[in-house]
Amino acid sequence: MKLYVEKVKRPSGIRYRIVRDWTRDGVRRRSYKMLPAGTKKAEADRICCQMSLNIEYGNYLDKEKMLFREYYEKVYREKYMGFLSPTTRQNYEQMYLAEDGIRRHLGELFLSEITTETVQDMVNHYIATGKAPKTIRNHVSFVSVVLKQAISDNYLQLTGILPTTYIRLPRKAEAMGHTYTMDQVKTMLARARAEKNINVELIVGLTCLGGGLRRSELAGLRWEDISLDEENPYIMIQRAEVSTKEGVIEKGTKTEAGTRKVPLVVNGTLYKILVRARKRYFRLQAKAPDFQGDNHVLILQHDTYTPMKPNRIYKTFKTFMQKSCPDLPCYRLHDLRHTYFSLCSSIEGFSDLSMISMGGHSSIKSSRRYQHSIQSKVKADAGRLNEEFEKAKSVVNG
Repeated sequence: MKLYVEKVKRPSGIRYRIVRDWTRDGVRRRSYKMLPAGTKKAEADRICCQMSLNIEYGNYLDKEKMLFREYYEKVYREKYMGFLSPTTRQNYEQMYLAEDGIRRHLGELFLSEITTETVQDMVNHYIATGKAPKTIRNHVSFVSVVLKQAISDNYLQLTGILPTTYIRLPRKAEAMGHTYTMDQVKTMLARARAEKNINVELIVGLTCLGGGLRRSELAGLRWEDISLDEENPYIMIQRAEVSTKEGVIEKGTKTEAGTRKVPLVVNGTLYKILVRARKRYFRLQAKAPDFQGDNHVLILQHDTYTPMKPNRIYKTFKTFMQKSCPDLPCYRLHDLRHTYFSLCSSIEGFSDLSMISMGGHSSIKSSRRYQHSIQSKVKADAGRLNEEFEKAKSVVNG
């Protein structure tokens, strides 16, 4: 391909354009790039030279300057959002479109105008208006992801560091997670059993004794994921269900380590809960004329017995705690997951590797490498957790 500058006469005066001249399959082809009115010959030659160098070194740029808003809405959203998880897409859109969102602060800036200073101005505004540190960090991460893609797409020439690299961010707020004691967990399960509230038994048992399932993992758990065979009983956690604007969507677990196999103890507390729940499921499936459980472990206890959505799981637990356990603290549903790790770590000699493997904790990804070699140790530790739970004293009120 050859590039050269050509002078063109127009009624408004002399203009310059870059001619791209090449031959392909024996056919000569030409294309033209008209330069803005007022461009001098020396500037036209400089542009032509730069384009030639870019072509020679495989980095040919011929794209108009774009606003951040134009790039995100016309390029990033259309081409790349489909590869993100539904929850990430929803979060990006919310951060961008909110009244005080990223579009308001950066949308009308050209990509090349987004600097450390302009992003810092946005961060300082969010700090002043009281946004949570984690929310602010998510906004900066969003901007960083979009700018990286813009560079890859050659809409932004940036040879140095990203503008977001040296942003001064507010300190991370220390998450003060709450946990229940062994006695409190046993009390909750006893009261749920007395009330025949199998869903609460499942929620508390699967989170506190069965690998600390997240709410999305509870919603996605199905009976084909659970083996109650006495030779090798286990729970296979391999999917999650999350609520989006489009409804409940099935996806993979939150992290790579989240896909895990949790061994069960035959005739242990959780094992017995699952046995009762499965019998009840098949009994309802046979009796209810319009049963729609879809093989989900957690289903509504009335009407068509449809699968419980993530928000319904939380409301079920909260309602139970308020009505049936007023003497106990009513923590978040996610605090049941914290309780699992707390109970495991409180047992002398309980393997950290087993705890992280069963809990799907992504902070030690290397534990995935030893999944097969530690299976016997994991099973032994699962049994120890059940033994300690059975020994715990509990006073059941009402």
